[in-house]
Amino acid sequence: MIWKKNEVLGRMNERIVIQSVTETRSASGQVNKSWSTFATVWAAVNYKRVGTDEKEMVARETAIGNVEFTVRYRTDLNEKMRISFDSKVYDIERILPEQEKQFMVLEAKTRN
Repeated sequence: MIWKKNEVLGRMNERIVIQSVTETRSASGQVNKSWSTFATVWAAVNYKRVGTDEKEMVARETAIGNVEFTVRYRTDLNEKMRISFDSKVYDIERILPEQEKQFMVLEAKTRN
């Protein structure tokens, strides 16, 4: 894919919150997860439609499960993080940096 810097920057018009997890153990041994804001960045958001089954089609529900967030390149992100955007939470599944390391795509899936 050829990235044209000005075109990508022009599409990066949404604010997303990248969150990191901290795991702690309670006295009983239970693992507790706590999410905190890691970074707030500008992103281009691209919704990917996923297949729908008949029940969803009959109910006329739109299934938006996969989303690509294009952000400026950074080295401190990983797949254990998640994204909060538009009152929804998305798990990061893959991080795809572009060759020149100016931008990267975060492939994410809606949290159930």
